[in-house]
Amino acid sequence: MDSLMEKFHQKLKKEKDKALFVELVHGVLRYKSLIDYYINFVAKKGVKDKRILNILRVATYELLFLEKIPEYATVNEACEITSKISPNLKAFVNAILRNIIRNKNQIRESLEKIKDVDYKSYISIKLSYPRFLIDYFEENYGFEKTLKILEFLNTKPPQSIKINTKKTDVKTLIQELEKNGFEYEINFYNQEVIYLLKGNIKETELYKKGYFYFQDLASSLVVKLNKEDFERAKKVLDLCAAPGGKTFNCAEVIDGFIVACDINEHKLDILRENILRLGFNNIIVAKNDAEIFNPDFTEKFDIVIADLPCTGFGAIRKKPDIKWNKSYQDIENLHELQVRILDNSAGYLKRGGLLFYSTCTLSRRENEETVTEFLEKHKDFSLVSQTTIFPDEFKCDGFFIAKLRKEGGR
Repeated sequence: MDSLMEKFHQKLKKEKDKALFVELVHGVLRYKSLIDYYINFVAKKGVKDKRILNILRVATYELLFLEKIPEYATVNEACEITSKISPNLKAFVNAILRNIIRNKNQIRESLEKIKDVDYKSYISIKLSYPRFLIDYFEENYGFEKTLKILEFLNTKPPQSIKINTKKTDVKTLIQELEKNGFEYEINFYNQEVIYLLKGNIKETELYKKGYFYFQDLASSLVVKLNKEDFERAKKVLDLCAAPGGKTFNCAEVIDGFIVACDINEHKLDILRENILRLGFNNIIVAKNDAEIFNPDFTEKFDIVIADLPCTGFGAIRKKPDIKWNKSYQDIENLHELQVRILDNSAGYLKRGGLLFYSTCTLSRRENEETVTEFLEKHKDFSLVSQTTIFPDEFKCDGFFIAKLRKEGGR
C-alpha cells in the first residue's frame, strides 16, 4: 500500500495536490464502511463494478468530510472520470451522488436507528471497523476502552519527527522551524519528538542536513525509557531495524556500536542513505533473516532489540488499510512468527544482557502472550517490565514494549 501510494504521490507536482491525494486515499480507507452505507442506501442493488464503486467512494468521502470542495465540483469530477472508464454509467454515478446529497439527513437518521438495535453494528459502520476487530479489542481491553481506542485511531496523525541530538538540540531546531514557518507541538513524553501540524519538512535543508528523522513517539520510547541501559551497552543488535528509528535512537546515546539488520535489500539501502544523512558512524548495516539463527551473532550482544512483524493495529492512524486486510488467522500466524524470532534472539545475548521486544499492535496474543510463551521456553530469562502504550492515552501509535533480562553476567 505504501509503495503504491508513493508511486502516484511522486507524479503530483503541487503540494496541495499531494496533500489532497493522501487525504482522499486515507479518508476512504478510514471510513470505508460508513461511505459504503451511504452509497448502498441510495443504490439499492449495490455497485458491481469495483472501479465505479471506488469513484463513488472518493466522491462520497468528499461530500461527507471535505466541506471546502463544492458539491457540484465533486459530482462533476466523478462523472468526468466515469465517462473515461465506462461512459454508459455516467448517469448512474450522477444519480447516486445527487441522491446522497439530497438524502444526507435521512441516511444519517437511518444509521442512528441501528444504534438502538445493534450497537456494535452501528459502531462498525459509524467508525468503520470490521466487526472482528471490535470484538477482538473488546476481548482484550473491554468495550469502553475499545471505543476510545477506535475513535482515536480514526484521527489524522501529524508528521512526527525525532531530533538528531548528534547534530542539533531542541532549542535550535525549534528556532529553525519557526524561521521556516512550521507550526509544531513539542511532545510531553519525549521533548525530542516534535509534531508538525503543517508543511512538508522533507523538502527543507533541515532534512538534508540530518537534523531530524521521522519517528513516532511510541517507537522512540524503547530507548527513551531505558536510556541508562543503552548508555552502558557496548554492542547492540537491532534485529528488524528498518526503517531505522530505534537504531538511530541508539546511535545517539550508545558508547559502542549497533548492528542494524533487515532481510529486505531495498530497506537496507534506505537505511544506509539515512545513516549518511544523519552522520552516524557507529552503525553497521547487515542483511540477515531474523527467522534463521545466525551463529555469527551467538552471545555477542549486550542488548538485542526485536521490534517484530505484527498486525500493526496500533498504527491504523497512519495505515488505515490495516483495518481491512487482517484476520484472526493473521494474529495467530504472527504470534508464532514472533516466538520463533525471539527464540533466535535469546542466543544472541550475552549473559546479563537485555532483550527488548516491541510491536506496533494492540493484541494480547502478539504481546503479553508472546512474552509468556517465550519465558516458558527460556528459563534463563526473566521479565523486567512490559508496557502497553495506548494510543488514546499517549496520543500516538499503539505500541507494546517488553524488557527481558538473560540471567548471569553483571
